[in-house]
Amino acid sequence: MGVLNLVGLGISKKFLTEVAIRTLKESDIIYFDNYTSKSCNININTLREIVGNKRNIIEADRTLLENNSRLIMEYLDKNYKVSIAVIGDALIATTHVSLIVEAKQRGHKVNIIPGISVHCYIISKSLLSSYKFGRSVTVTFPYDNFIDPAIYNVIRENKQLGLHTILYLDLKEGRAMTANEAIQILLKLEEKFKMNVISKSDIIIVGARLGCDDEKIIATTIEEALKADFGSTPHIIILPGNLHYMEADAIKWMLMK
Repeated sequence: MGVLNLVGLGISKKFLTEVAIRTLKESDIIYFDNYTSKSCNININTLREIVGNKRNIIEADRTLLENNSRLIMEYLDKNYKVSIAVIGDALIATTHVSLIVEAKQRGHKVNIIPGISVHCYIISKSLLSSYKFGRSVTVTFPYDNFIDPAIYNVIRENKQLGLHTILYLDLKEGRAMTANEAIQILLKLEEKFKMNVISKSDIIIVGARLGCDDEKIIATTIEEALKADFGSTPHIIILPGNLHYMEADAIKWMLMK
């Protein structure tokens, strides 16, 4: 019987847990998910530092993990201990559940090692009520000038319910979208659909390099955010819905710059 581990690495080195490190060291094969998320200081070299160069560490893109699970299952069938290492949490905003189901169906053991995700982290740092968040959505890079309207629709539906929206920012070929680029995309969507969902006067919360010593979490208007320098990526955005007066006071005194 093989062992499949889904290992959350957290959002930065200081949030790596003891159980995550121990699991990686005990693994025969480690797949490092390089497409789901980006950290300010965790990469494949970080894993090599943790487990040493003797371990087989494979940088895995979406195609490998989602379309070539056969390779992973072959290792499990040989009774290997295989770990899928993911920045943040291995099962938040990812599609790795299919690997778990397939491994269990083949009679293998599965372990899930949670990690601190950017989703939970930005909610805590934003000072907004966790009960008031609606669906999240990823702002994707335009393709041939086409912008996915799902972004706009999710924000609109959340705002109609008074809920806050977390916007993940796209990662493509190793380059992470900046908050400024994402805001420009949002304004283009508003210009196209004209449903008064996004206004330059709206409050926006931007997180940059979360979990690192130089992290930034700033609340400002969309208009001001367009001109701001949030520093190096990764970035993440919250568009608040209806603010309780305590949420509004917290943002005013803690985050407004």
